[in-house]
Amino acid sequence: MAHDSLIAEAEEAQIDSGRARRAANLFDLRRMIGGLFVIYGVILAVLGLGASDQELEKAAGWNLNLSVGIAMLIVGALFLVWAFARPLGDELEEDDERPERPEGDRTVVGAHAPTGPDAAALAGSKTTRRAPRRDRTGTGRG
Repeated sequence: MAHDSLIAEAEEAQIDSGRARRAANLFDLRRMIGGLFVIYGVILAVLGLGASDQELEKAAGWNLNLSVGIAMLIVGALFLVWAFARPLGDELEEDDERPERPEGDRTVVGAHAPTGPDAAALAGSKTTRRAPRRDRTGTGRG
């Protein structure tokens, strides 16, 4: 069977894209931040469960370690759910699949044409500039 260079290049590109997706997911900040929140939340929750009466008295009767620990666990869980529900590798692939627009194009795909103050904000674009005014009196002065 003959070895086709195009097939080899396509297979290599798939391997590289898979590697890039795994690297993007591995270093996703949402995972790191969520993991830290969960770790610190567990530590505070454990300290809150073992709080003495003296510590509760210092905090006006509130078990702050337990409350803040539970809140941190919830925030960390939200970050992790977000990171695993929409992996960064998938989001990067979606961005690659979008059609490219010219550099100065600020239009949103599928959006309605701007009106009122929104249209005024776009008035400075190159496509809407008018030619410089000319002297209409016929004196030849600009």
